[in-house]
Amino acid sequence: MSVCLSLFIPINELAILSSLAIAGGLYFFVSGFRLLARKRLLLTTPTSKIRSAAMGLVEVNGMAAGPYTMPAPITDKPCFLYHTTAWQQRDGKKEEWDKVADETLHLPFFIDDSTGQLLVEPLGADLDLHRDFREEYAASFFSSNFSNRDDVPPRVSVFLSRHGIVPARRLRVEERSIKPEDALFIAGTLTENPGVQVRSFSPRSDYSLAPNNSSEQLPAPQIIRLAHGPARSSTQEMTQQAKIAAALSRAGITKPEAWSAAGVPYQTIAVEENAPPAPVFADNGAHNSAHDEAQPKPSDFNLTPPVVLMKGENNPTFVISFRSQKEFVSALAWKSAAMVWGGATITLLGLYMLLLQMELL
Repeated sequence: MSVCLSLFIPINELAILSSLAIAGGLYFFVSGFRLLARKRLLLTTPTSKIRSAAMGLVEVNGMAAGPYTMPAPITDKPCFLYHTTAWQQRDGKKEEWDKVADETLHLPFFIDDSTGQLLVEPLGADLDLHRDFREEYAASFFSSNFSNRDDVPPRVSVFLSRHGIVPARRLRVEERSIKPEDALFIAGTLTENPGVQVRSFSPRSDYSLAPNNSSEQLPAPQIIRLAHGPARSSTQEMTQQAKIAAALSRAGITKPEAWSAAGVPYQTIAVEENAPPAPVFADNGAHNSAHDEAQPKPSDFNLTPPVVLMKGENNPTFVISFRSQKEFVSALAWKSAAMVWGGATITLLGLYMLLLQMELL
């Protein structure tokens, strides 16, 4: 087939670019129609109150709630879900960026609209979340041991180290999250709970980015005790490299290239902390009680609900957005129109250039 096509279409740079334009235009054209179909589906699905929501595809509005949260890696805000990304600028191209890190972690949470609560399993959702953090850093902000630079937030440095990113070029870091009491619009499938559990955040099991294959034998760990006691057992006698190694180990960083980027030789380290108990002040009793009452407790939620809102097996529509239904559908309409018309234009332009090449034969 390629031989037959070569008889009619010359194989040159312009022909290759025209073919790529046709393929890209068709992709955008088809994707635009898929977004248009989703927009129509959302418009025809009525928004329900949680108390009266029926099984199947539903749309609900409410506030995010739940007994357990986890800290976002950059902002350190308690959240149920975060999506943190990092881009690095291409060499010599100011407007082109490569995604070098993409980290998403979630806990099941509830959505509350004052008529009831629904458990949400956000796995597989199309996320449209408010941006909590966005910053760009020049390569000059970093050094070979960038974990200790004062002009770069420590959490940004740890995040970059965890993904083995060497800041040789300009970096952009963004973070989006779902926090308690965030207003959300969710369209998904309400179904029988297949076993989704409301659980607390466990850094050792959930947050670790180490490979799942643990068959390799690891060297015996070096024990570094960070005890709050006499000076001889405090961190003051630790070397700077030991401090950084302990911090990387506590953050769950296991990539050798990440340790190298931080200027520390890779090794397995176990960190033990013996933190003293928090002091209790007699005059703060009323304040602490009021604070505890304001925090949601597991007893305030049904931790084993019979139904869950999630991505359905037969209906892939699953959207979690910080916008209202009207705002989200409006944005979807603009995006689908741009992709349909833009894709058609690019495809026709590519076809025209190919036909022009054929006429020149």
